[in-house]
Amino acid sequence: MQVSRNEHLTSIDVSQGSQSSGKLTNSFRATATVIFYLSLIVNVLRSLAHSMLPLQVLFGMVLRSDNTELKKMKMKNITKWLGASVVFGLLSLATQRADAVLQMTYNGGTNNSSTYLLGTVVPGLQGQSGGQAVRDAAMTNTLIGMALGAQTLGSPLYSRSFNSFSPLPPATITGAVLGTNLGSGTGNVFIDLSVTGTFQYLVAAYDGPNGGVAVWDISGLTGTIEIYGYAKPEKVNGQFTGNLLGSDHAQGGYFRITSWTLLNPTSVPDGGATVMLLGAALGALGMVRRYLFS
Repeated sequence: MQVSRNEHLTSIDVSQGSQSSGKLTNSFRATATVIFYLSLIVNVLRSLAHSMLPLQVLFGMVLRSDNTELKKMKMKNITKWLGASVVFGLLSLATQRADAVLQMTYNGGTNNSSTYLLGTVVPGLQGQSGGQAVRDAAMTNTLIGMALGAQTLGSPLYSRSFNSFSPLPPATITGAVLGTNLGSGTGNVFIDLSVTGTFQYLVAAYDGPNGGVAVWDISGLTGTIEIYGYAKPEKVNGQFTGNLLGSDHAQGGYFRITSWTLLNPTSVPDGGATVMLLGAALGALGMVRRYLFS
């Protein structure tokens, strides 16, 4: 996928040696303690950054720790805590979500819709003046204005999911990110929000006049989003149901994704947030060291 950006729109085409059985030396204990607290601080800081908990929670956890008891811990216990802390630290640096591919079911038969789905359009709008972002914002706004579970008559068929989202601000093209020239690709499509930033809406279009469009409210999502590379509108008794059936490979009756659009940015790309959190952790570590060894 290719990348270009201007002021308003972005387009993504995206030894082991022997050991004595004696006690740990004070120096090694101190080192293990410092590493443990450093890993703990990094993990908690990252959690705080997303949960918006007061910073007092972090310092309360550290200052309430019984340092005397910690120093009396056996080697194996320190190793367990240190190892667990490192593992969770590494996990926290990875993608923050590992959700399954986004689904496109307007009505599963009992007035239930796929998670995050705002609605579908079959077929999607064609030839909208103003380009892809304008077209996708227009379809999104039509769905926003509809009652839960409602469908329009005629063509295109708009199907508003049964999901209740709040708030649902009007879709605009300001800051939109466009995924284009996807027709020659294969497999599913992945969108890395740590690169693009986070957004309110995601719109995926499949093969213009033959396929359909799915719109999701992704305001609570981070990390990497996966969407189907192929889809087809479902028909029952010759009538479109409003559901889009997805596939990760080409097969009869399925159409390739041609574009996706991210609308209404809610944050900027990461830009080294992890490094900044580590810097904050190192600063806090200085205060923790003074407390631990005072």
